[in-house]
Amino acid sequence: MDLPLSLDPLNLAKNKAVVAYDPTSPSRFGLFPRYRPENIQWFETRACCIFHTANSWDTLITDPASGETQVESINMLACRLTSASLVFSAGALAAPVPTASVPDDEKEEEQCRLYYYNFCLAHDGTQTIRNQWALSAIPFEFPSLRDSVSMSAARYVYGCSVSDSSFGAALGRAVKMDSLVKMDVTALIARGRKFPPTSISGCVDARNVSEVIASDDINDPIKIFKMPKGWYAQESRFVPRQDGTDEDDGWLLSYVFDERQLQEDGECRPDATSELWIIDAKSMAGVLAKIQLPQRVPYGLHGNWFSKEDIQSQRPIERLRSLPTLAGKGHRASPMLQAWMRVRRAIELVLA
Repeated sequence: MDLPLSLDPLNLAKNKAVVAYDPTSPSRFGLFPRYRPENIQWFETRACCIFHTANSWDTLITDPASGETQVESINMLACRLTSASLVFSAGALAAPVPTASVPDDEKEEEQCRLYYYNFCLAHDGTQTIRNQWALSAIPFEFPSLRDSVSMSAARYVYGCSVSDSSFGAALGRAVKMDSLVKMDVTALIARGRKFPPTSISGCVDARNVSEVIASDDINDPIKIFKMPKGWYAQESRFVPRQDGTDEDDGWLLSYVFDERQLQEDGECRPDATSELWIIDAKSMAGVLAKIQLPQRVPYGLHGNWFSKEDIQSQRPIERLRSLPTLAGKGHRASPMLQAWMRVRRAIELVLA
């Protein structure tokens, strides 16, 4: 991905923002065979930011002439943001004032949603994004899925959402996510292909979080587990049932925190603790178990799951690496470290 979000530490010396986002520049997606990077194809679309992709898989077709199987297109699910405001708000920084205006027909509301892209791999040199729209209007970030179906046409994607604000605003106040979401992306993609929404800005399902929660449709493609008031979750991870048969037969694990443990100044009490909740991934209807942790787990951490077999099958440590040390008694710094320290001192003198 070649997105119009840049990081240039040298801007510090120019009294400019280190992070810059240009909403007038395009976003580009590059696709190439795994071992043939020289055959890259670039697909260009409207400016956006993407920090987390959920999944990607091939669409295969059979050549009627040769009988060979070919890749017709590449599918991707990603959490697409319409601006870089959360980059600044998450760091408690004021977003810079844009220096260029976005054309009226390209302006979008501030949002972060789960988007579906279909990149058509034409052999005539043309690059076409056949589909690019949001599966749902609800805020959606920190996506995950069952590991065994990753890089294939997985049916379910899990993620986090907020029920009373945009995701950018939520991230700006320490990532307080009060909803865990399960999407049947297969059903939503099929609906989007049958009834195509507006390219880029459209949504297959236009409901908000409250409307999804109020649904009593057992076949609803979106299911939401809403946290109790004052409780907030973190990135969830799917753990499959050992003898399960369905893709969603398993559990969601998430660290959660009860903010009644906060002091009046907003800081945590010294004895504040978090919990690990285990939720039924198939129904998304209730908590099956709560594990009391000995301390608080700060907001914003990614999650992962390692089975007992994964841990036991780890390779033993072969060697340990160490960092170079500064010159001192009995030690001599490496030439590279000495050169870096000279450059660093020069920069500090310029900025002083």
